[in-house]
Amino acid sequence: MQATRLEALTTRRAAAAAGPPCRARTTCAAGAIPQRRGRRLARPNRPREAVVAMSAGASAGSAVAEEVATPGSPNALVVGGGPAGLATAIMLSQLGWKDVRVVDRLPPPAPPAAAVYADAPERSYNLGVSGRGQKFLDSIGVLDKVRSFAAPNFGRMVWDEQGNESVTLRPEIAEEAYQAFCIQRDRLTAVLLEECARYGEISISHEVEVLAIDWPQGKSGGPAVRLSGGEGEVRPGLLVGADGFNSAVARALSDSEVSDLELKSWEDKNTRVYKTVPLDYDLDPKDPSSWKRDLNFSASSQDGADVTMEVLPTHEGKGVGVALYKPGNEAILDASTEEAARQLIERNFPQFADVIPRRAYAQFAQQRDQRLPVFQYAKNALHGPRTACLGDSIHTVKPYFGLGVNSAFEDVGVLRSCLESRGVKDPTGDGLGEALQAFTDAHRRNAETLVKMSRSFDGGFVFFVLPIILDSIFHKLLPSVFSTNSIRMLQKHDLPFEQAGAIKRKDRALQISLLSLVLLPAAALVLRALKWLMTG
Repeated sequence: MQATRLEALTTRRAAAAAGPPCRARTTCAAGAIPQRRGRRLARPNRPREAVVAMSAGASAGSAVAEEVATPGSPNALVVGGGPAGLATAIMLSQLGWKDVRVVDRLPPPAPPAAAVYADAPERSYNLGVSGRGQKFLDSIGVLDKVRSFAAPNFGRMVWDEQGNESVTLRPEIAEEAYQAFCIQRDRLTAVLLEECARYGEISISHEVEVLAIDWPQGKSGGPAVRLSGGEGEVRPGLLVGADGFNSAVARALSDSEVSDLELKSWEDKNTRVYKTVPLDYDLDPKDPSSWKRDLNFSASSQDGADVTMEVLPTHEGKGVGVALYKPGNEAILDASTEEAARQLIERNFPQFADVIPRRAYAQFAQQRDQRLPVFQYAKNALHGPRTACLGDSIHTVKPYFGLGVNSAFEDVGVLRSCLESRGVKDPTGDGLGEALQAFTDAHRRNAETLVKMSRSFDGGFVFFVLPIILDSIFHKLLPSVFSTNSIRMLQKHDLPFEQAGAIKRKDRALQISLLSLVLLPAAALVLRALKWLMTG
């Protein structure tokens, strides 16, 4: 696994450390993210007729302007206040969109400089941000600020079941334009929240849920969205679903007749659950400086517990560990007290025993199993009438190889290109429908390929390990003919997922052909020898 593993794990946000909910239009004090809780935010005074006038003289746009001008209806409504949703709001504002609103069902995270990220790093799981994600963050001008709260990552250290260790550095480090780094998910969200506060066009409401979505005029009209908190119905000119695996927007499109979007998922036949563990390397009584704080760690259990520990670094030089195991793992079930949890760690992960804070053992024993998402993607379409979906709502993968948040940022970049190329700066023009169709046409196969290739990594020896071995052998022997393995192909930020999939299919076909040329004659010789022995 790469340094960017385990990026979509779901844990509870540090609500206790968070301030009041955020409002992007309010002037924020240093480090603060003020908001109003669970209700729509006030906007600058703007006459209703001024909004309607934006489409004056365009018969097709007039009805849209009436919808957008309805009290409480923004030009754009983004459902989902995580990294993808906030990046979308920034992108739309930079394109010139006015009145962009973001709603999220959870409380806001603590500001990025808050002590909680150092004192209790496990309360927000870590993300690995690769070149694919950094390229987009750079394009909207926030990469340097995100980096200032992140930890660089140059490779991984692995311990096997016998405790033998090995270090692998990424061979392409010197050639990378963007060096991979790790950042806590809530912290990344908090940085983007502070960036949103710079834009007067953006308003943000937390603890607001989507209750229902409909398209009253069918394919010819826009969406009607009912929100919690007594807000009633809003009719945005553009609706963006960035609300994750169980996306209300994607499911509404899938259940409707206004879009060809269909959600395809598979039964999880390799289920894994997890618990989080904090690591503080400064607790090492021997030599705290011996811990490489720019690597991620991967350790197999040494006492038969059948648990894997994955650890990613934080900006403060600590670690966020994730213990992965199958549901019903007996060793985990037995670790139901602080002392039993301590013994589990000491016996199976002795290398970490001295750097896990004492408080963590009781927390580990009390934690419930957390589940990883199943593989899912959006078939046929990524959009509907005045509606688009992106991020986990159109491609959900298990968070093993750092593809979730990075591909979500890429989605926003593709949507931006489609809007930009058609000059769509507000929802009143005729180009929006063409831009959304272009988004589907340009990106649908990428979402599908990402999920299908990632699913193959979950397939055990035959579908994952063996292909990796074959790729390594053939690429080493004939690097000009055969590409590197599938994981590295997906992590090339300048290579679309669809193209990576096509290259690997060609590789696989050629590998099978070459192996057949070698193995079939060998098999024929064996059969002849057996026949000769049997006939005497």
